[in-house]
Order: sequence, then C-alpha cells, then structure tokens
Amino acid sequence: MTCDEARLQIGAEPGSRNPALEEHVQSCGACRQFRDEMRTLDANIRRAMEQLPEPEPARPVRAAPRAWRQPRPWQQWALAASVVLVTFSVLGVWLLRPSDTLARDVVAHVQSEPDSWLARQHISAQDIDAGLRSAGVQLDITSDSITYAHMCWFRGHYVPHLVMQTARGPTTILLLRHEPVSARRTFHEDGMSGVLVPSAQGSIAVLARGGDDVEQVAQVMQQDVHWLPDGR
Repeated sequence: MTCDEARLQIGAEPGSRNPALEEHVQSCGACRQFRDEMRTLDANIRRAMEQLPEPEPARPVRAAPRAWRQPRPWQQWALAASVVLVTFSVLGVWLLRPSDTLARDVVAHVQSEPDSWLARQHISAQDIDAGLRSAGVQLDITSDSITYAHMCWFRGHYVPHLVMQTARGPTTILLLRHEPVSARRTFHEDGMSGVLVPSAQGSIAVLARGGDDVEQVAQVMQQDVHWLPDGR
C-alpha cells in the first residue's frame, strides 16, 4: 500500500482497521500522524454535531405585535456555521494536508543529516551515476557541483539525497519517485526555504538556507533528471 492509497482510505474512514492499512501505518510515521489527526478531526465533528441545539416544537401562532412574530435566526445560523466549519476543515485536510506533510517530512529529514550541508567531498561522475541508476535515476549535471550524494530511507523507500553547491551556497535535493505532487508548492520552515515540484515520476524537493535560488535549481533539476523504467 502506498502513502496516497493509505491517505485516501484514512480520509474516507478514519476508524478503519484494514490489515493492509495497519501494516502501512506501522512503518510510515507520516501516515500514522495523518490518521491520528483525521481521527481527532472526526471525533470533533461528531461532538459538534451532537451539541447542536434541538429545534423547538412548533407553537400556535397568535396575533401579536410584529416584533414578537419574527423568527429566531440564531439557531439557523449556528447550524449553518457548524456545517460550513466542518466542510472547510475537511477540505483543508484533503487539499492541503498531503503536500504539507510531505514538505514537513522533507525538512525533518534534512535536519536529521546536518553534516550534509558541510560536505565538501569530491564525488566522481561514475560514482554518482552508479548510485543514481540503482534508484532508477539519470542526472545530466556535472559532478563538480555535487558535494554530497547518499541513498536515504525516506517514507518507506530509498531516495537520492544530493547537495549541490551554487553561487549562494549549498542546496539540498531529494528525488522522490514515490511522492507525486499535483502542482508546484513553496514552503518555509526553521530558517529553510524550499519548493516541491512535480516530475515525470513523483516529485523533486529542493531546499536551501535562505532559499534565494531554490526555484532556479528546481527548474534545472526538472530538466536534468531522467527517470529510468527499472527504478524501484
């Protein structure tokens, strides 16, 4: 089961105990957190609906001054506001949460490898090519600008983690074959700026401290990354 499949099932039924889903969330912290948040949201929605005021029984209409015959709007507004709030909460989770979670996980992964920013090792073009091909990737870029290249465990898969030196300093790149995104998305967290961009297979994450040139690097990577058919 992929992360996308797991989140679709969680969104449709937060309380599901499907064995395949249980197996996936045990090995994927991001999906496990997503399920916890969806279950909390579901419980809050149920409580809110249970606490809505019950409609008052109909009363005989009597002749009275006009002011006394006006209907009470507050109950109708309370119900409408509750429905709108629930709707926007669910839409917020469905439309924003997957990419937000992915961006947060990318930042957390890069923070877990602080030495990658400082690496200045020389990596031969042959070594880079061999490592990337094992992940089903070919990169049209000179090895002189890459100072860090590792295969890292990320959300259930090994992914290429590169650091490329630019005129403004080091920039981190994660090639995420198994993490598709529908549109370009920028993010800023803990002093780092980044962008997630769609690719022919999955997505590409680019981060930098300051982040002045992440967009430019992302454009280059979209052109220079080629996904091989035998990638895992």
